[in-house]
Amino acid sequence: MGASLPRHYRDETFCVRAYESGVNNQVTLAAYCNYLQEIAGNHARELGLGIHELQDAGFTWMLSRLHLVIGAYAAWRESVTIRTWPAGLHGRLTAVRDFEARDDAGRVLLRGVSEWLYVDLSTLKIVRLPQAFAGLAPEGTPQVEVPEASGKIPDFAEADWSAALTVRHSDHDFNNHVNNAHYVEWALECLPAEWSGQRRVCELDISYRAAAKWGDTILSEAAREGGPALLHRIRRASDNVVLATARTVWRKDTQEA
Repeated sequence: MGASLPRHYRDETFCVRAYESGVNNQVTLAAYCNYLQEIAGNHARELGLGIHELQDAGFTWMLSRLHLVIGAYAAWRESVTIRTWPAGLHGRLTAVRDFEARDDAGRVLLRGVSEWLYVDLSTLKIVRLPQAFAGLAPEGTPQVEVPEASGKIPDFAEADWSAALTVRHSDHDFNNHVNNAHYVEWALECLPAEWSGQRRVCELDISYRAAAKWGDTILSEAAREGGPALLHRIRRASDNVVLATARTVWRKDTQEA
């Protein structure tokens, strides 16, 4: 990753802190997601499209989907250098932003594709993206390759595992919304130690559908899809509204701590 970049790219380096590490001394999946959210926000601000700039104009960004392929998890105190860039539009409603993360040796840690919606704060409705946004991804902009998503993440009837959780004040960010990374944590919370303790997520595809609020009881449910893949559903207990769905693919944990 070079020192001098065109305006439509941004590089940022994060040091894995102890509180971002799991019991295996490696960065958690949720921490990776927080890094991506941080650099995306910083780059959007550089481009004049940060959350506060948009709010002043009556709009905001909403993450609708995040698809990651994780090659390795950095250890505590190691550096993670992330590159991000706008990667174009899907239709008139969805802005795409790509990510690539590497360690100090240049090894790819993760690649990711995110999809963002443009929301009118006065109506809380999704609106068409300004056509000028297409210019943020010049012709020839690279596209991160992740396994092709099969449209909507499949649902399931019966859960193999489930857990009830309460949304806390501390789950909310400065925008007074539950931080996106918490949904990732919730999706994994219901899994038993005999599953998650011996495996690591190597692919995450999560779709955000509705917002949780402080005091909500949410149900985290997961079911086997087959082989190393699981399906996840997060729903509000009071009305059964589905807040997020996800699909994870796992591999045996062979990384050294």
